[in-house]
Amino acid sequence: MTKTASLLAFALAVLFGASAFADQPTMTKASTPTTASKPAKAGHRPLTGTSTLTAIERSGVLRVGVAVNAPFVMHDKDGQPIGYSIDLARRFASAMGWKLQVVEASWPNLTTGLRTNDYDVVISGLSVTPQRARFVQFTDPVGEFDIGVVVNRSKFAHGGLADLRKLAHAKVGVRKGELTVDFARVALPEADIVEIDNENTAVADLGSGKLDAYVAEAPLPQVLEKVHPDKLRALGNEPIARTAHALAVRPNETGMLRVLNAWITYERASGWLKSRNDYWFNGTAWATEL
Repeated sequence: MTKTASLLAFALAVLFGASAFADQPTMTKASTPTTASKPAKAGHRPLTGTSTLTAIERSGVLRVGVAVNAPFVMHDKDGQPIGYSIDLARRFASAMGWKLQVVEASWPNLTTGLRTNDYDVVISGLSVTPQRARFVQFTDPVGEFDIGVVVNRSKFAHGGLADLRKLAHAKVGVRKGELTVDFARVALPEADIVEIDNENTAVADLGSGKLDAYVAEAPLPQVLEKVHPDKLRALGNEPIARTAHALAVRPNETGMLRVLNAWITYERASGWLKSRNDYWFNGTAWATEL
């Protein structure tokens, strides 16, 4: 991808760009029916008295719920999942000797799908909040992440976050169903917050000037500026908030929670979690894979 590529093309690449991954997990929709010759599909295993851990041990399949959110979850040109959360899911499944089945859901329905047993665990860049903890059980955190702002350079050529706050009725895009909606409303009280379902649509609207700014987790603002420096500008080292991410299981799934926390502790000590965090969030080299 070159700097002269269209913004829409880049936006699509962010979500569907190519990357080489061996032993790619399958990606299914929550409504995909079960077939006898394939691992059990999402949404067709009723909740019973059997624990999640026992059910996985019997089937040999770990069902992981995700929602597209660069760079946590994206697709390559063949529709296969890639990203930080996919790395975590693949590593965990491999460590346990389970097959991985990635089940894609929408952000607003991500935790709902967990509660209705569409999947066994959510690994998808999910922020820890006390409100969500009423309905799911979080693991130990796997990382902390800045929430940043990228602006349309022609609409907001100079200034920082303080100047953007003074801009009355600035149109600021946020991803619907994400915690960034709340962060944007608090940090930019004078702005008109526009909730958008699809991230590639939001980035395209930012480039065309329909949006003045877009709020997203790092490093997406920095990546967008790097690829389109003539059109977009990240507001430097001025995050509007910081959030902790964790994996999520259904309440009372103490066995699965215990195993996940042990794996997180193990991979934090091994340095693997840090190496993946550095690759996906402290740099933009991954943009060349798209």
